[in-house]
Amino acid sequence: QDTGPQNPRDLTPNRGNSNFDLRHRIVFSSAYELPFGRGKAFLSNSRAASAILGGWQLSGITSWQTGLPFTPVLNFDPSNTGTTGRPNRIANGELPGDLRSITRWFDTSAFAAPSGYVFGNSGRNILRGPSQYNTDIGLSRSLHVTERVGLQIRAEAFNLFNTPQFGLPAATIGTANAGVITTVVTPERQLQFALRLAF
Repeated sequence: QDTGPQNPRDLTPNRGNSNFDLRHRIVFSSAYELPFGRGKAFLSNSRAASAILGGWQLSGITSWQTGLPFTPVLNFDPSNTGTTGRPNRIANGELPGDLRSITRWFDTSAFAAPSGYVFGNSGRNILRGPSQYNTDIGLSRSLHVTERVGLQIRAEAFNLFNTPQFGLPAATIGTANAGVITTVVTPERQLQFALRLAF
């Protein structure tokens, strides 16, 4: 979320991480042709094995990334300037990994409202949301129906391990759900089957 500067005449306090700053991201992709059937390491002399098991390819993509940054804000404007108010940061605000949960992602007691007609000292995008881990796989086989006609059979699984990919927590200090995560950014496991005819 980008709340904009509190004070348009002083942009220095608004310096911080980009809204889409992914500090670390690792992606593995792979493709593997199963070793069964004619010309392969296993069952190469079996016509039945070649017909049933030959030509299958397994592919996958696994990704892991750290969380996106977000900005704690107030549910009112103490500066009375018509901008989104920020709190004073009186402690770090981050919780150790073993204390974080979707019902308490950051320490809301580390932020307090400033006195009237004063801007809060809390910076922009100073906290980070949950990291994400996802694996997608596909199993496919290409067949020649005739010399000019080909058929591809494909099965795919998205979010194979059904891992929840949580969104950012509510970050409005002073509300009941501050620090609570109520959204996901990708759906639960999905399966897809397809036939593709090329001619």
